[in-house]
Amino acid sequence: MLPKIHILLGIIFSLSFWYLFPQIGFLGFAIIFASSVLIDVDHYLFYAYTRKDWNYFHAKKWFMDKTMEFRKMPKGKRKKLARAIPCIFHGIEAIIILLFLSLFSNIFFFILIGFLFHEFLDLIGIIYWGYDLNHILSQTRNILRYKK
Repeated sequence: MLPKIHILLGIIFSLSFWYLFPQIGFLGFAIIFASSVLIDVDHYLFYAYTRKDWNYFHAKKWFMDKTMEFRKMPKGKRKKLARAIPCIFHGIEAIIILLFLSLFSNIFFFILIGFLFHEFLDLIGIIYWGYDLNHILSQTRNILRYKK
């Protein structure tokens, strides 16, 4: 899903969550919103590490070009070519760690909520666009698979 969609839906979700649970306060709202968007920093880290280019604008252009190229393909071809890139914050491992840390601090619980909302949106996009479901499953598996 494109960043602008994550930002728009993230703000709506965070505001709705704050409205339904006012006890989270502004800090809870802000953390949920920020984590629902900033989880995608792992895409930038993947680009920077694999391309040896730390320029954010190059990373953004590269991902946008690859996304548009992929979306222009017929769905059957997408299914054959779809391969999850390792995104360390998008997997079950990050969710389990945040779940554990949530036992000790509400801040981690708010981050977990933001991450889960982001992952839900990604799941919708994955199903719609025909990406590899592994994008939101085990990132350990994706890292090992990507190395090959």
